[in-house]
Amino acid sequence: MRSIYVQPPKGTYEIIVVDNASVDGSANMIESEFPDVVLICNAKNFGYARANNQGAEIAKGKYILLLGSDTEVRGNALEKMIQFMNEYHNAGAVGCKLVTPDGKLQPSCKRFPTPLNAAALYCSLNWLNSGYLMKKFKHDVVRSVDQPDATCLIVRKAIVDSFGLFDERLTILYNDVELCRRIKHSGWEIYFTPLAVVMHHGSRSTKQANPKLRLEMYCNILLYYRMHFGRKAEYFLLPILLFRLMAVTKSPIALKLFSFHHDTKAELSLLHSQLR
Repeated sequence: MRSIYVQPPKGTYEIIVVDNASVDGSANMIESEFPDVVLICNAKNFGYARANNQGAEIAKGKYILLLGSDTEVRGNALEKMIQFMNEYHNAGAVGCKLVTPDGKLQPSCKRFPTPLNAAALYCSLNWLNSGYLMKKFKHDVVRSVDQPDATCLIVRKAIVDSFGLFDERLTILYNDVELCRRIKHSGWEIYFTPLAVVMHHGSRSTKQANPKLRLEMYCNILLYYRMHFGRKAEYFLLPILLFRLMAVTKSPIALKLFSFHHDTKAELSLLHSQLR
């Protein structure tokens, strides 16, 4: 966030931070050091999707920037992304080039995944996913893409006002992919631009996730493929995800993936509240 103040975009802008019941003093730090920031403090962790939706609902600008807390804006990246959106009137969203702290490129664009892509991914057979992962894309030219990384993504506010930001049933994973699908299917283009650069430190939160949180993540995966490819795709992926979840967590909690088959939206929300 500090990097935004160092290289702010031109014109009027607002910064909205949604704190999901953090316990590290982040909210107090923001209140004392950044009094101009609009701070929403949740009494409990509502998840990534809902927290972003809370911010989007009160945003007043023409564009909404989704920016991860583990990023640093380089140069005038935000201004370049805004200029891009102003010039490309068919752009519903635009992503930027991400680099690691040592300056290396972090691939940030993918095609929309199919159940076969998911099977290869969760079987650790990514050599079969070169097309889906856009392995040959050097991230050095402007081009239309399916899904740039939502670590730094600008979306038109008019789109959010039309059909919302994230689907809150996808509490942790695939909510950004689902958003990009809706944007593209509504007739808008999504672009990647290498002119704007943001440093991404990389979050370790999912790597350190406990078994309950991992169960929720895998429920999100199943739900995404159920939503877009039907029950056959879900049944196809279930044994793969079940085996992987059991291997990672070494816990019988993985067996709860079976019961998730019958969860409705309300039941999934209940599951999320129980896991938090």
